[in-house]
Amino acid sequence: MTTLVIGGGLIGLATAQALQDRGQSDIVVIEARDGVALETSFANAGIMTPSMSDPWNGPGVHWQLLASFFNSQSAMKLRLRALPSLVNWGLRFLRHSSPARHSRATELNFLLSDYSVRQTRRLRDRLGLRYDCSDVGTLKVFRNVDAMRGPLALALHLAPLGLQVNELSRDETIAAEPALAPIAAQLVGALRFPDDAAGDAHQFCRALEHALRQSGVELRCGVKIKALRVRDNRVRGVISDQGVIDAERVVVAAGCWSPQLLQPVGVSLPIKPAKGYSLTIDLHGVESRPRIPIVDDAMHAAVTPMGERLRVGGTAEFAGFDARIDSRRIDNLKNLTRAIYPRLAEQIDFGLARAWTGLRPMSCDGVPFISATRIDGLYVNAGHGHLGWTMAVGSGELLADQMLSRAPALDPAPFRVQR
Repeated sequence: MTTLVIGGGLIGLATAQALQDRGQSDIVVIEARDGVALETSFANAGIMTPSMSDPWNGPGVHWQLLASFFNSQSAMKLRLRALPSLVNWGLRFLRHSSPARHSRATELNFLLSDYSVRQTRRLRDRLGLRYDCSDVGTLKVFRNVDAMRGPLALALHLAPLGLQVNELSRDETIAAEPALAPIAAQLVGALRFPDDAAGDAHQFCRALEHALRQSGVELRCGVKIKALRVRDNRVRGVISDQGVIDAERVVVAAGCWSPQLLQPVGVSLPIKPAKGYSLTIDLHGVESRPRIPIVDDAMHAAVTPMGERLRVGGTAEFAGFDARIDSRRIDNLKNLTRAIYPRLAEQIDFGLARAWTGLRPMSCDGVPFISATRIDGLYVNAGHGHLGWTMAVGSGELLADQMLSRAPALDPAPFRVQR
């Protein structure tokens, strides 16, 4: 039985690996770009964070979006030109921002994220994957006590589900990350999440690609899918720019582009792109390097050490499928670096830093879609938003178990397409 996985990013590759691990053969991964992980998975913030499982449509998000029209430095920004494409999705996005719905989505995301990070470590160790990974957790820093209250309350809410959190004083924060010493007077403390992880998602995908090829999985890059082939309510394969590809099972893991493939066959998937930015800085010759990822909650941004590099990533911008880089957003990331690591910033040539932007696939309720569809043999694994790196391996395993009628580690019902 041939299984096609559409999408060669984190989610698609993790799904293929999960199927292969469960004894499936004749797996083909189709990727539109000339290599794997060249879209959303290429240069994200690099952190795997069960601690950040709360969707971005929290209570009061409508005020943040309205204010963003007038503030170029807003962490979450809505572009006027994107409004027509967001009307229906946006109303559902706002409806799910009620406290009860947002809390439920956060719990679901945490359960999947926590499971996924643990499975990622197991996969890494089993296959010997190298991707500048670290298991030192993350540190969420705060400059005033009021700002810490909400994140601490959220962490304590998730603690019964398994989230580990340590509240640190200013001195304990500096002891955890000495590179923060120059701004010690500005900080009131931090939250330490020891179970979070970090690593280069693109390197992970390249390493996983090699492992998949070695195990017999076929990867075809540079192949664009034009349409799904469906007859008598059963998927029959796809039509690509290189001809028809027959298959008995098809997994759509194409991120923001998944709805475009599914809509013509009658499967509606409420996913919209949210643009994120990153800046990658070379640390060769730099002294007093950071050793733990730092999260700035107010900016939806993170600063992550990756071997000889520093990855600064974050912000969210609703601008449709516009993948152009806005220099003002990159300037925000540069300023964030200077604000967190002023001494380090003096040693950096920001002119050599590599700017990037990618489109995160955001579901309307903040929870991904990982399930079969109403069409026999057609499956979806998409809509992970800012948690794609965090949830990738676990999502692949959750879907593979459903496809093979095995008992999954998590209840799959909340992640179904028709929920």
